[in-house]
Amino acid sequence: MEDPVGEVSKVVSLITTAASPDIQKAAFLRYFTSDAGFRHPLCNVTPSPGSRDKLLGIYQWYRIMSPHLDLTVTSVVQHNNVLLLDIVQKFHLRLSPLKPAPARLLVRLTLREENGLHYIAFQEDFYHPDDFMAMLIPPLSPVIRAALSATSIMSGIYAKVGQLLGFWSLESSHSHTDTRGLYD
Repeated sequence: MEDPVGEVSKVVSLITTAASPDIQKAAFLRYFTSDAGFRHPLCNVTPSPGSRDKLLGIYQWYRIMSPHLDLTVTSVVQHNNVLLLDIVQKFHLRLSPLKPAPARLLVRLTLREENGLHYIAFQEDFYHPDDFMAMLIPPLSPVIRAALSATSIMSGIYAKVGQLLGFWSLESSHSHTDTRGLYD
C-alpha cells in the first residue's frame, strides 16, 4: 500500500468479502508479508517463513463458513507503522437459520515498509464478548450482556465488602478527592 489509511478499507474488503478465492489469494500475496502473523480469539498464527499461507487458509475457511459477509470499516487511525481499524461486520454461518447481527471489532495491523510500500506483517482482532457472540449465535448476545452487567454490579459489591475488611480502603469519607498534583 502506498497510502495505508486511504487503501486499507479496500484491502480488508478484498481479503474478507472477495468474490472468488483467486481474488482473495491475490490480495494476500499483494498486501501481506510472507511471514505475516495473526492473533484472534479463536486462532493464532506465529510469524514465520511461509506463515502467510496459514493465514490465507484461515480466511478461506472464514469465507466457506460465511459466504454472505457484510463488513464496513468505520474508521482508521495510523500511528507510525500501526493501523487501528474500527470495523462492523455481519457474519452469517452458512447453515444457520438465525438472522446475523452486527458485531463490532477493533483490528490492529502492524505494517512493514519495503521499497516505499507498506505490507501487513501482523494482524490482531479484538472483540467484546457480546459482539463475538453476535457473530456466532446472535440470540445469546443479550445473555452475555446481562452477564457482563451482573459482574459489574458484583464487582461493586465485592469492593464494598473488601473495603469494610480493610482492603483498598479510602483514607477519608469525602466523595470528591483533590487530584491536583497527581500527574505532575
